[in-house]
Formats: sequence, structure tokens, C-alpha cells
Amino acid sequence: MASSLAAQLQKINVVSTNSLNTRKLKEIHSTSLIFEPVHAANQDLHTIYSVALEGFAELCLLDQRFYAFERGLFSESSKEVDRMLLTQPEVQELDANIEAFLQLVSGRLLLRPALQALEWLVRRFRIHDQNTTALLLAFLPYHAHTTLFPQVLRIIKAKDLSSEFRFLRPYLKPAAPVSRHVVTHALSHRRETLDLLVSYVSVVVKARRESHYLLSFFAAVSVESISLMCDAARSPTKSGLTEQTVLQKALPMLEETFNAKKTPEFQIGGYMLATVVVSKIPMKDEVLLALMGGIVAGWSRETIAPALACLALIAQARTGENTGLLPDAVVAKLLSLEDIVQRLEEMGKKYRVDNLVVGLANGILARIGKAYGSKELGYVVRLLEESALGPKGRKAIISRVVSVAQQLEGFEENPEEENAVRDVLATSLVKWSEQGNKKVGKTLHLVFEENKVDVEMLELALRTVIQRSALPAPKESKAIKATPAAKETVTLKELLQKIPEVGSTVSLLEPRKTQNKPLFDYLQQAFLVAIQKSDGVRTLLAHKIFSGKNTDAFAISLLAKIWSLTTNPVIARAKAVKEATKLIISNAKPKVDYQALIPLCFAALADPAERVRKEAINLIAALLNTYKQLDKAVAGTKRKKSKGGDQLAYWGIESIYGSGKETEDLKVLDSADAQKFLEAVISRGLQECVLDSSFIGKLVANALGASKKDQKEGKLKSSVRTNVLSFLSSHAVNVPSLSVQHRLLSMLNRVSNGPQSRTDFLLPALQAWIAAPLEENVKACEEERVDIHGMEEQMADVVEGEEGLVDLVSVLGSDLGGEGMVIAAAKRIIAIWGALEGAAKVEIALKLLQLNVDDTEQKYAGSSEALGILGAVKLPTEAFRRFLDEARVELKSSLGLTTATQPKRRRVSAPGAVSVDKEEQIAEAVRRVTIVVEILEGQEPRNHSSVLPAIFSILGDLGSVEFSGITYLQSVLLSCARDIIKGHKAANTNISSSNVRADVLVSCIRSTSSPQVQNSALLLLSNLADIAPDTVKHSVMPIFTFMGANTLRQDDEYSAHVIEQTVQRVIPPLVKSLQEQGESLLAAGAELVSTFVASYKHVPVHRRLRLFQAVTETLGPAEFLFAIVAKLAGKYAVGDAETDVKDFISILAGGFTAEVQMKTVVQYLNTIKDVLTPQAQGITSIIFGTEENDRDVPSTEMARRLLAVLKAFLRSERLKARVAKSLKITQENAEELRKLFSQAMEQTMALGNEYVSDKAISKEVSEVMSQLLELLSVIEFVKVMQGLIVNKDSPFRGSALVTFKTRVMAEYRTDAVSRKAILDLTPDIAEIVESQNAPNELKAEALLCIQAVTNKYGKQELGAISALTDAVTGTGALRNPDGGLRVLALVCLSSMTIVLGGRIVPVLPKSVPLAIEYLQAAVRSEDTSVEVPLIHNAVFKYLDELVKNVPSFISSYLPKVLPLAAAAWDQDGLDEGVAENVRRNFLMTVSNKMELRTVIGAVIKAWKATCEHGAEPVQDLVDMVQKSINLAPKSTVQKSHQQLLHFFTLALDLRREPEVEDVDSLEDSVLKVCLDMVYKLNDSIFKPMFLRFIEWGTEDLRSGDDEEGKSIRVGVVWKLMATLSENLKSLVTDYHTPLLPSAISTLTSADPHDFATTHVLKALYQGMVNDASDFWQSPTHFDPLLPALLEILPRFTELAVPCITELAAAAQSEEHSKSINSGVLAMMRGEEAGVRLAAIKAMKGLYLRLGEDWLPLLPETVPFIAELMEDDDETVEREAQRLIKRIEEYLGEGELQGMLT
Repeated sequence: MASSLAAQLQKINVVSTNSLNTRKLKEIHSTSLIFEPVHAANQDLHTIYSVALEGFAELCLLDQRFYAFERGLFSESSKEVDRMLLTQPEVQELDANIEAFLQLVSGRLLLRPALQALEWLVRRFRIHDQNTTALLLAFLPYHAHTTLFPQVLRIIKAKDLSSEFRFLRPYLKPAAPVSRHVVTHALSHRRETLDLLVSYVSVVVKARRESHYLLSFFAAVSVESISLMCDAARSPTKSGLTEQTVLQKALPMLEETFNAKKTPEFQIGGYMLATVVVSKIPMKDEVLLALMGGIVAGWSRETIAPALACLALIAQARTGENTGLLPDAVVAKLLSLEDIVQRLEEMGKKYRVDNLVVGLANGILARIGKAYGSKELGYVVRLLEESALGPKGRKAIISRVVSVAQQLEGFEENPEEENAVRDVLATSLVKWSEQGNKKVGKTLHLVFEENKVDVEMLELALRTVIQRSALPAPKESKAIKATPAAKETVTLKELLQKIPEVGSTVSLLEPRKTQNKPLFDYLQQAFLVAIQKSDGVRTLLAHKIFSGKNTDAFAISLLAKIWSLTTNPVIARAKAVKEATKLIISNAKPKVDYQALIPLCFAALADPAERVRKEAINLIAALLNTYKQLDKAVAGTKRKKSKGGDQLAYWGIESIYGSGKETEDLKVLDSADAQKFLEAVISRGLQECVLDSSFIGKLVANALGASKKDQKEGKLKSSVRTNVLSFLSSHAVNVPSLSVQHRLLSMLNRVSNGPQSRTDFLLPALQAWIAAPLEENVKACEEERVDIHGMEEQMADVVEGEEGLVDLVSVLGSDLGGEGMVIAAAKRIIAIWGALEGAAKVEIALKLLQLNVDDTEQKYAGSSEALGILGAVKLPTEAFRRFLDEARVELKSSLGLTTATQPKRRRVSAPGAVSVDKEEQIAEAVRRVTIVVEILEGQEPRNHSSVLPAIFSILGDLGSVEFSGITYLQSVLLSCARDIIKGHKAANTNISSSNVRADVLVSCIRSTSSPQVQNSALLLLSNLADIAPDTVKHSVMPIFTFMGANTLRQDDEYSAHVIEQTVQRVIPPLVKSLQEQGESLLAAGAELVSTFVASYKHVPVHRRLRLFQAVTETLGPAEFLFAIVAKLAGKYAVGDAETDVKDFISILAGGFTAEVQMKTVVQYLNTIKDVLTPQAQGITSIIFGTEENDRDVPSTEMARRLLAVLKAFLRSERLKARVAKSLKITQENAEELRKLFSQAMEQTMALGNEYVSDKAISKEVSEVMSQLLELLSVIEFVKVMQGLIVNKDSPFRGSALVTFKTRVMAEYRTDAVSRKAILDLTPDIAEIVESQNAPNELKAEALLCIQAVTNKYGKQELGAISALTDAVTGTGALRNPDGGLRVLALVCLSSMTIVLGGRIVPVLPKSVPLAIEYLQAAVRSEDTSVEVPLIHNAVFKYLDELVKNVPSFISSYLPKVLPLAAAAWDQDGLDEGVAENVRRNFLMTVSNKMELRTVIGAVIKAWKATCEHGAEPVQDLVDMVQKSINLAPKSTVQKSHQQLLHFFTLALDLRREPEVEDVDSLEDSVLKVCLDMVYKLNDSIFKPMFLRFIEWGTEDLRSGDDEEGKSIRVGVVWKLMATLSENLKSLVTDYHTPLLPSAISTLTSADPHDFATTHVLKALYQGMVNDASDFWQSPTHFDPLLPALLEILPRFTELAVPCITELAAAAQSEEHSKSINSGVLAMMRGEEAGVRLAAIKAMKGLYLRLGEDWLPLLPETVPFIAELMEDDDETVEREAQRLIKRIEEYLGEGELQGMLT
């Protein structure tokens, strides 16, 4: 019993939450979704509820549906609910609420409030183990989320997972996200999992709790899993899965999704799934159709697009015979979409929709007349024409369309809809048949051919004409007649019984206004029915209405009407012609002339149907035969019109077009002429009309347009052709049928060279057409299917000369004829323009112009066409002359001008200036003139030169007014005038001065504000200057004055071109004119120069050069370049503009030859001399006297400006290049150039000598001289320099030296001769340096020259450079008292050292001591002048070069230099910047170039002195040593270890140097250098060195009283030990042995030194961490060290604790561990709280470092901890608590607490 009871209790305990096991209760309580277990364990129920309630409140704000859970799951009472105490119904209700909440909150789980709300369900209702499946289903859409899904998996146990979610077990511990393929694999392999997910999603969707995350997840995984199942079903033996099984799973899912109308996203997922299933599993057609039905039954507005895509794919998957058919329900649903056609078209661009389109089309066509009508048939037509169909689908639809067209049924109750359907079918088939080269057209003809469709019967059924020219000729023996178009509801007999009365109708060809339309429509219907029977037409014509007096006329009029209407089927038209032929042949009267029928026969010959044309040929033959019979019957008698009796009768002559005017106006042709005409037509190849419908027109044109040659050959006479033309034209004018009229006009309009103009006969047709309302013409053309545009063109083509032009013009002037007629008329006028006489052209042109001008509001389309005509045709000059004369009269009238007076310019556009009517009148006049000149501009004005005076007159008139549009008009007038002038120039003809008016152009230029007009006028003036210079020369200066203020400012390419043209063409005649008046050339051009120079600043920068080059070249550069340069310099070479004008002048002058430029220099120097002359009246007055501002500038200032510009001029590289080139080309050019150069030199020197006292002028002149000298070659230059330098009295020696130096440095490549010439001059330069009388400034320039020569040629001429060293080191330079010369000398010596290398050694004794002496004076000087840093830098640079080149010879000076380098840090101006860099570069060079031993020795000697100057110089020495050690090989370092030891004992003793600050940083640098040294030593060398370090640190100061120093050294040694241990690890562990006594001594000292103690502890820690040889386990080391560490622990707790813990780890043994533990425990009972606190921290550190390895010592520790828990000091007690928590991390939570209690 006991064991049974225990088992039952255990079972209850498993599921119970009211466990007495506190650990389990704690575990349950700490399970949290959003908090860590440790944090969750400390939370009470109220805290959890408050957090959850906050999140729930936010959820309610997002979605009000959450309020439903406010009184249940999240109510205050829920805190008291324990689900384990609820009854079964209560639990079920709770679970339902929880699942509902989970379904709703699933879509918001990425929000923090949702997780807060779920936290309550987890903590209160334990949904993680009681509702695990529902919880996982809610979180499953986020399975791949890196934090969210692991968050929920973390709180779920494996035992709580249902079988559906067993696949998640591997992801529980550790919790991890689940990839997509794991989920889909589970769904595809675990049927129960898929069923669960589908069921869950269905429930959620029905409850409307779905979210985007759930639906997108479901769509993705369901599609992928079903796809995997489909793939597996292909191998059922392996997978055990069949396609039937997959369908059993998938189809219910599809049905569920299709019916979810209110959840579009769920539906779309179903469509995706359907596409997968359909594409991977073959299904019966019934199943596919059921799927399609389900889709259309459930789709919604949001899902139509994806539903249609799914339908298209399913339709494409269908196979079998019925793929082209869709269920009626599907078709109806598709048609319910208004834009179904557009949607299918768009879909067809992306994927195939063939079967869906075919099915929809067939569905519509199958129920045409029953359910669908013309609207739906229109859908079929659009789908066929615009959808992307394959050949098979297209053919299927067209076949069905043709079948429907052959037999229309179902319209018994709605005959109007039948007509509408028939119209759609007829229109579509006709259009397709005409598209023979397109896909639909080709397919239609293919269907006709394959199905052997009787097209003629089809035409009869549709009452239309179908194009079939592309079809092969049918084989009648095999032709299969199509089924009748419809059931014959009315028989021919019935129709004949109901024929209306004829009444007054005498012909069925009568005009529309009088025609008996019901009678014709009835007879036409009867005829169409009759031709379907073999004797039907004979039966029809036997009717009583055709009997009597007018039998033949009436019957034939019916037949003619039928064949003339192209709307009738071809078979009907052909049958009508054929029956007419029979009637004529069978007529018993031999004396009948059927000439009235000839025009109708010709119309039939032009029929587009070949069959009709064949019958028409037979008809023509019958007519001709009647004329032959007439010849026999009336032989020997004259043919006369029948008045009764047996005379000749003319058929239909009185009734063919009715009884009205149309018939009366017909011309009667003599039967003989008619016969001749027919014979002529037949003889010319009537049979060819069968092949070509237009050939009859050629025959008629050839017959009627015969020439005299044709008459001689026996062709028709002129009178006959005239009669025939008149006869045919009368029919063409009066025939009521538009189709016949169109064909006749197209024939007659081809007649040319006729005996009489066809316009005489055909003009009434045009007039009638124009007079008829446009709507009536359009309607008539539509009824007879005549192209109205073609008709309009034929009407316009009636006119072939002057006659009728007025009518065409009248068309343009009104809108009665319509836009098409306007265009046709315009084309015709253009076409016949060349045939018009000149006077007619003028009159017509005036009318067209007036037409355009009058139509100011552009009411009529003809007004613009009239303007187009004027622009397209070639107008005579007389027309333009009259245009301009009339336009000018109107313009002057509107402006109120008379020829006698010319009023002042006024602004008519100003408010109140003129009345509104006046403004309109001016606008109209301006518009007329503008139109005229626009036309003139488009027709090569040079061909109409006689209008030039009128153009200038109008320009003059326009100059008096400002009005909108004037600017454009002026531009066009100027353009025309310019073209006329160009024409005169090209033809080399003179132009009369009376025809041009330069004053008008000047007025135009000055008065207009338009740059375009100004430019055009200037260009015209330029062109005019070429051919009539005398005309323009008196008006030019005002133009240039204007240009300077306006045009030159323009910044466009066209304006620049205008200016250039004006300058080049206008200036020459102007200058010539001024010269003729007796002025000099310079004086003549001075004002022009002033004008352009004054505009210099206003000219755009990038156009200045081009402008001034043009001006200079036009005036003559040899005469005017200097004046332009001088004027520019004098005006602008001041202030900010000086640099710009200098550069500009250099570039400007550089464009001319060297000779021109040097001549300019000479003239320019003359100008400067004249400027400086008091009261100058020569060149100065001419150049600078034209402007007041120039006269006000003082002469000295003006000269300075000119000289400054001259320097820039001479500095030009282009001038130098041109001079050099000229000197090499020819002797003659070189001689001229040298002569000019000599003159320039003489003038420059003269200026220098004359104004030597004026420093400003003298300086400028000196620089000009230098620039002149630089123009010479090197050899000539050196010769000139030598003369200047040697001449001690010359004031230009300094300038010469500067010039020499600059020239030497600028030379890129120098030949040997030039180099020798330069070097030969250096002794003379050295002599200047050594001279006692030479000024220091001159010596300075000489030294710079020496340096330049040294740098340039030193390595090539070592001997020459060596010879210069004495001068540099002598009293004139290095030994000179002047600091500046000393600096230059040192710079020279630096350059010489670089060049000479070892050859500099002899100079060292003379230079180095002096350099060091100067350096010493500089660094110790209190002088703050600029010379101190210059000397400092120069000396160190010199020493740096010496070390680089001769290091062994400079080593002896190094101990003297290093202290000076240190002392420089104390001097202001030498402790930063360039000086610091120069000094440190020198030190680094020493490290690089000198031996380690030398460097160390010098550093040791300089150490003490360096330390006196602070940390920076010390750091420099340390860096020197470090670099030397790094560069030295190991052997060298090892050999120098004694010196290095000495250095480091000094360097590590820095803390005892009182002047050195920032010791820590320096000490670290020294230790790093020491480590670099250790890396290059071996143990046998370094260990003794280390022992010496220990001795230095512990013993050397023992005998002294410097206790601080002793402790510092101990600390430094231990700091060294720490560095070694940290970097060399266990290699130096045994180095601690000799050091341990000092450590113990330091740690046990009564007053431990902070620095020493700190570094001892740090070093011990490093040694213990890196111990790999049990060094610290040895009792020898452990036993003395432990007490010392425990003793120092309270004072240096932070450092001592790591040492103790590492000692425990390094010396890990039971005995040592107990010793450490006992020692620490003993301190726990210390009297001082600090000691106890340190002990606790040490114990905590031991557990932290050793963990469970230290737990064996816990028993003896527990009592001590218990005591500490009751310690009086709160800090100790809190630290004890932390120690307990630390221990319980390894022991177990609460275990140590239990021991303590």
C-alpha cells in the first residue's frame, strides 16, 4: 500500500502546481516570456499584472477587438484565478478565451505591448505548458525571427509539445530560430501538422482575426509544402505518396480559400496554391473547370487581377478537344467585368492567356442572339485584334466568327440587335480582309481557304464587301457554298407581291433629294434575294413595274444603281452588270444609243472587284456592238435624236438621273463620236482593266489628251475629244452617285494636253461640292463608303489653270468646305502655281495674303494654309513689291506719318498715348508687314533685290515707334536686306547709293534695346561696307560709340561674330576716310582704340582676346598694338585689375610675330619716355588725350603703370619662344630682331640713367632690363651679364645677378657650351662675395647665384664648385658679421655638400666649428629676431647634409651638437614648427648614418646636459637610441651591451632628475627601447645585464640617505620586470629569484612606498600569470611571499587580490591552498573593518578565479562567513553577502545560505 500510495502522489505531483517543493515552485514562477529567470523570480503577481495591463491597454488602442478580453483574461479578478482549481467547463471556457486572444494578438507580436500582455497569460495561466499548441501556432509565422521565436521556445518544454510540433524539439535547447525549409519539410511529411495549420488558419479567417503575417506565412509554406508533396508523388514507391492523396489534401484547401470573399489575402494564397497544383499534377478537365468555377464564384474586387492570372494558367493547363470552351457561368462572370478586355490585353503582355481568351470568345459566340449581342461581340473583336494570341487560338476564334456570320440565329424577338450584330460582323470582316499583310488578315484568308467559304454568299448574308484579292482563284468545281446567311424569312414571291408603287419615279439613279428610297431599298433587297436563285433576276425584272414605255431605262437604272454602290456584295454588283448586258443584247430595238450608260460602265471598270470589272468589259463590248448595229441600220442617213417614228433613240437621255436639272444638263454625244471613243478605248487595251482598276483612267486620259502627233496617226480628232470630254464631264458633274462621280473625276483629272481645259467642264462639280453643307457631303460619303478626303482632292484637282482659282481661294476663306477641302485646295494651288501667268500670280498672292491678314483671330483653317501656300510657291518680285508698298502705306497710315515730316520717336505702347483702336490699327499694320517679310525671308531675298529700298523705308518708319512685335519685324527686315546685300557681293555688282540708307541702320542700332536687332544691323552694316564703303563711312563712329556701351557687353557667340565682322569690315573704310582728311594713321585710329579700350571691362572675359585681336589685326598690329597696350595699361593697370590686364596684354601680344612684338616694345618705351616728359604733346596727347580721366593721372603714376605692364609683356613665354625661333630661322629676320632688341636696350638704359634718383621708376626700369635680357640665348645672355657684373659702377648689377640666377634655375637642358659660359662667369660672381666694397645686398645675390649654379651644374662640374668654397667660407660670407649672409653661406655649403660629397672634407675645419659657434650663440641668445631661427635651421641643415655624406668626419662634433639641440627647446621660436622638424631630422639622420657605439657614446655624454632642458630633448635622445638599435644588427648590439647598460642605467633613473616632467611617458619609452635591445641579445649577455640592473636598483644607493631614490629604483626595476614578463612570458620567470627579497622587503615595509609597491605587485601578477614551470609552487618562493602579500592586502587591496588569486592558481596544491585560505580566514577576524573587508574581497577573488576547485575549503570557511554576516560594519556585512552569492554560483542557489542557517 505504501508503495502504491507513493506512486499516486508522485503522479499528482507531476501535474500539480501546488507543490510543496519550493525549488519547483520557484522554477515555475521564474518562467517568463520577456524577463530573465533571475529577474522574474523576484517579481510578485501584482508587478506582473501591472506590466501586462499596460501592454494590454496599448493593444486596445490599436484594435478595439481586444476590449472583449478586458473583463476576463485581464480583469482584476484574474489575479485570483487558479486554472488547476477550475472545473472542466470552466477550463474549456478559459482555453477558448486564451486561444481567441492568441489568434488576435498573433499579428502584433513584434510589438512590445503584445509581449507584455502575453506575459500575463504565461505567468498566470501557464499557457506555455497548458496551451502550448495554440501558443506555437500564434508564434509560428515568426519562426525565422532571430529573437522572437527563440524567446517563446525558451519557455516550452519538450514534454509539452504535441505530436504536430515534435519537429521543434531540436530547437528547444538552446532555443534557436527555425528556418523555412524545416517548417515546409514538416508540413509536407507530417500530415497531421499540415491539417492542424490548415484548420487553424481556417478558424482564424472565419473569426476575422487574421493578420498579414499569418496569411503571408500560410501562403508561402502551404505552397512550398504542397509543391514538395507534388514532387514526391511523382515517385510513389519511394515516398508512399500518390497524386490522388495530394489532391485530397489540396482541393479542400483550395475550396476553403476560394470562398473567403472577405479575406483577399487568403484568397490570393489559394490562387498561388492552385497554380502550383495545376502545374505539377495533371487533372481531368472537369476538375479544372470546377476550379475555375470556384475562382469566379468567390472572387472579390481586390482579388480580380490574381484570380484572372490563376484562371489563365488553369486554362492553359487544359488539354483535349474542349479546351476552347468555358462554362457559361465562367463566361458570364468574366463578362461582368467592364474592363475584362483591357485586363486580358495587359495580362497577355506578361504571360500566355490564349486558352482563356479563346474560351471567352467561343463562349460569347456560342450564345450570340440568345444571351449576348453586339456589345459582347465587340469584346470578341477587340480580343482578337489586340490580345497576344497564338496562331491556333486566333484561327479558332476567326473560324467561329465566320461560322456565326454565315448563320445568324436567335434574334427573332430583337431584329434591331440582329442588324447591330450583322454590322459588327460586316465591319470586322471587311477590316480584317483588308489587312492581308497582318496576322488577323492572313488568318481570315486562311480560314476562307481551308473551310472553302463561299465569300460571295457571306457578303450577301452580311450585305457588305469583303476584300479577297490575296486569295487564290477559287476552283468552282470544288467550291462548297456556304450555308445561307439566315433562314429566308421572306421569299422572292412575297417580296414581289409587296413592291411599292413607282409613282413619279422615272429612274432609280435620281438624286437623293428626289429619290424614292423605300422603292430602291425594297428592289435592292429583292435583287439580293433573287440572285440566289437561277431565274430569280429574270423573275424580278418580269414584274409589272418594269413593263411599259420605260422598261429598259427603269430596269437598267436599277442595275446601274446596284453596281455603282460599293456597299453591295461583289456578286450582286457583278450580277447587276451582267443582267444589264443581257438586257442590252436582248433589246429588240436596233436604233437605240446607250451612250448615257457609258460613264456608268466606266465606273464599273474602276470597281475594286475584279469580277465586276470582267462583267463591265462585256457590257462595253455589248455597247460597242449596238453602235455597230446602228451603222448598219442608219447607213447613209444622219443620226438624229428620236422624236418619234423610226429615228435613232437615245436611251435614258431624258430620265437617267431623274426628271430634273441633273438630266437636263447632260450633254448628248453624237453616236459616231461615241463609237469612235469606245473603239479608241478598247483598242488601247481594255482587257488590262481586269487586272488594274485604275487602268481605265489611263485609257481615258490617253484617249482624250492626244497630241497632234496622235491625230496624224489616226487617233481621235480634237473636236471628238472635246465632245467626249464635255459629255463625260457633264455626267461627272451631274451624276447623283458619289462613288461614280469620284471614279469619273479620278479619270478626267488625269486628262492633260486636252483640246480644252477640263476645268471648263468640271468646275460646276467643284462649285456644287463647295456650296453643299459639309455635313451633307460627309453623310453622303459615309453612306456610299467613299473616302471623303479622296473626294475632296479630286474636286480640287478639277482646277488646272487660272480658271477656278478664285473658287479654291474662296475655300480657304471660309469653313464651309471643311478642313479637308481647305488642305486639298491649298495643295492644288501649289501644284498649279507654276502654270500661272505672272499677273495672275500677283493677284492670287495678294488675295492669299489679304486672307491671312484679315483672319486675325485664326477662325478659318484656310488662313494658315494661305500663308503656307505663299511660303511654298515661288512668288514674283512684283508681288513682293506690291506687298511691301501696300503694307508700308497701311503702316504709315496707322502711325500717322507723311513723307514730308519725320516725327520724333515716340512710344505708342505707353498708357494713354493712343486710343485702343489706334493700337489695334498699328498692330494690324505691323502684322501685315511681318507676314510679308517672313515670306520674303523664306524665298531667298537676293532674288528680289529691287525691294531693298522699300525695306529700308519700312525700317525708317519703324524707327519712330515702339510697339510689341517691332523687334522681331526689324530682325526679319534686316535679315532680308543682308541677304540682298550678300547677293550683290556674290555677283560682284554695284549697288546704288539711293537704294541703301546707312543713317537708317545707325538709327536702328541706337534706338532699339534688342541685342538681336543690334547684331543684325551691325552685320548688315558690315556687309554694306564691303560693297559701298563710301555710303557707311560717315555714319560709323556713332556705331562704335554705341558698341562700346552696349554690344560689346553681350556674352553669346552670335554677338561675338557680329562684333568681329563689324570690326573687320567697317574699320578699314573709316580709317581710310580719316586719312583722306589729312590725319596721321595713329591719330585716325586713336578714337577707335579709346572706344574699345573703354569697353574692356564690360566685354565678357572669354571674348576679350578675340575682340582685341580682331581690332589690332584690322588696324594693323605694327602701327597700333603699342597704342592698344599703352591705353589698356594706362587705364586699367592699377588696383585689383592690374594682374588681369597684365595677363591679358601678354596673351594679346603673344599672338603676333616676334618682330611685331619687339617693335611694339620700342614704340612702347618711346611712349613711356614721352609720358615722363613735362608737358608732353607727342604720342601721349594722341593716345591719352582723348579721355579726361587719362589726362588727370600724374605722369609718374602713368609711367609706373606702363612699366609694370611692359614687364608682364616681356615675361611672356610666347614672346621668348618666338624670339628664339626668329633668331634661328633666317639671317635677315635675326638681324632685324637684334636691331630692335638693341633699340629697346638703349631706351631702357637711358630711362634708367635719367631717372636713377626716382626709386620707383628706377626699380621698374631695372626689372624691365632684366626681362629684356632674359629674351637672349644663354651665351649672349652670359656675355651681357658679364659686362654688367664686372662694371662696378653699373646700377644694374643686383638686377643682373637676380636675372642670372633666375635664368640658371629656369634652364631645363643646357648644352656644354652654354654650361661652360655660365661656369666661366662664376669666378666673377665669387669675386663680388669676397670684395670688401660690395654691399651686403649684392653679396647676398651673388651667394644665391652660386647656390643656383651649384644645384644646377654641381655634379657635372665638381672642380668649378670646389673652387667656390673659399669664397663661401671666407670673410665675405660665412665669416661676415651679417647674419643674413651667414645663413646664405650655410645654405650654399649645404648645397655644396650634397654635390661634392667627400670632397667637402677640406672645408669642414673652416666651416663646422663656425657653424657650431653660430648655433651656440643662436640657442643661447635672448635676441628674438628672425635671424636666430634662420641660423638654427641653416646650421642643422648643413650638419644634416654632412652626416649624410661624411658621417665619420662629423662624429667628433656630435657630443657638442646634441646639448645644443637640447638647449634649443628652451628658446622661443625654436621649440616648434620648422625648427623642431629640422632638428629632429638631423637626429634621425645621425641614427641612420652613424654607428650604434658612436651614437650611444654621444648620447651618454650629452645625457645630463639634455635632462636639464626637460622632457622633449630627452625623448629625442631616446628616439635616437631606439632607431639606432632597430637599425643595428644583433652582433653590433651585443658588442655594445656595456654602453647600452650604461645608457639604460641613466635613462631609467629619470625620476631622480628634477627638470624632467612627464616621467611616466618617458619611462615607458625607455622600457620599450630596452625591450627592443633584449630582443637582439641572448641570455648569456642579458642575464648579467639584468643582475646589474638589480644591483643598480637595490644596492647602489644603499649606503646613501636617499630613501626616496632607493624606493624609486626598486619600483623601476620591478617595472622593467613586469615589461619583460608581459612580453617574454615564461622565458623570464626565473628572473624573479634574485628580485624576490626586494619585493618582500618592499611589501613588508612599515611605510610601503606607493610607486615601488604598485610595480612590485603588478610585476608579481605578470610573473604568476605567465608561470609555466611551477616556479611559484616552490616553497622557497611561496613561503616568504604569501605572508608579505597578506600583510600588504589591506593597504593595496585592488592590486594584492589578483596577486593572491594568481598565486593560488600558480601554486595550486592542497597544502598551499590551505595556507592561503587560512591566511585569508585569519584576516577575516581582524580587528579592523578594513582588514576584514580586504579578506572578504580576497576570498571572493579566489572563488572567482578558481571556482569549484576552491569549494573543498568551504567547510572551514563557513563559520567565518557566519560571523561576518553579523559584523558590526554594514560594508563588511554587504560584502559578505556578495561573497555568499559568489560561492552559491558554484555550490547551488541557497545551499550556502542553508548551511549558515
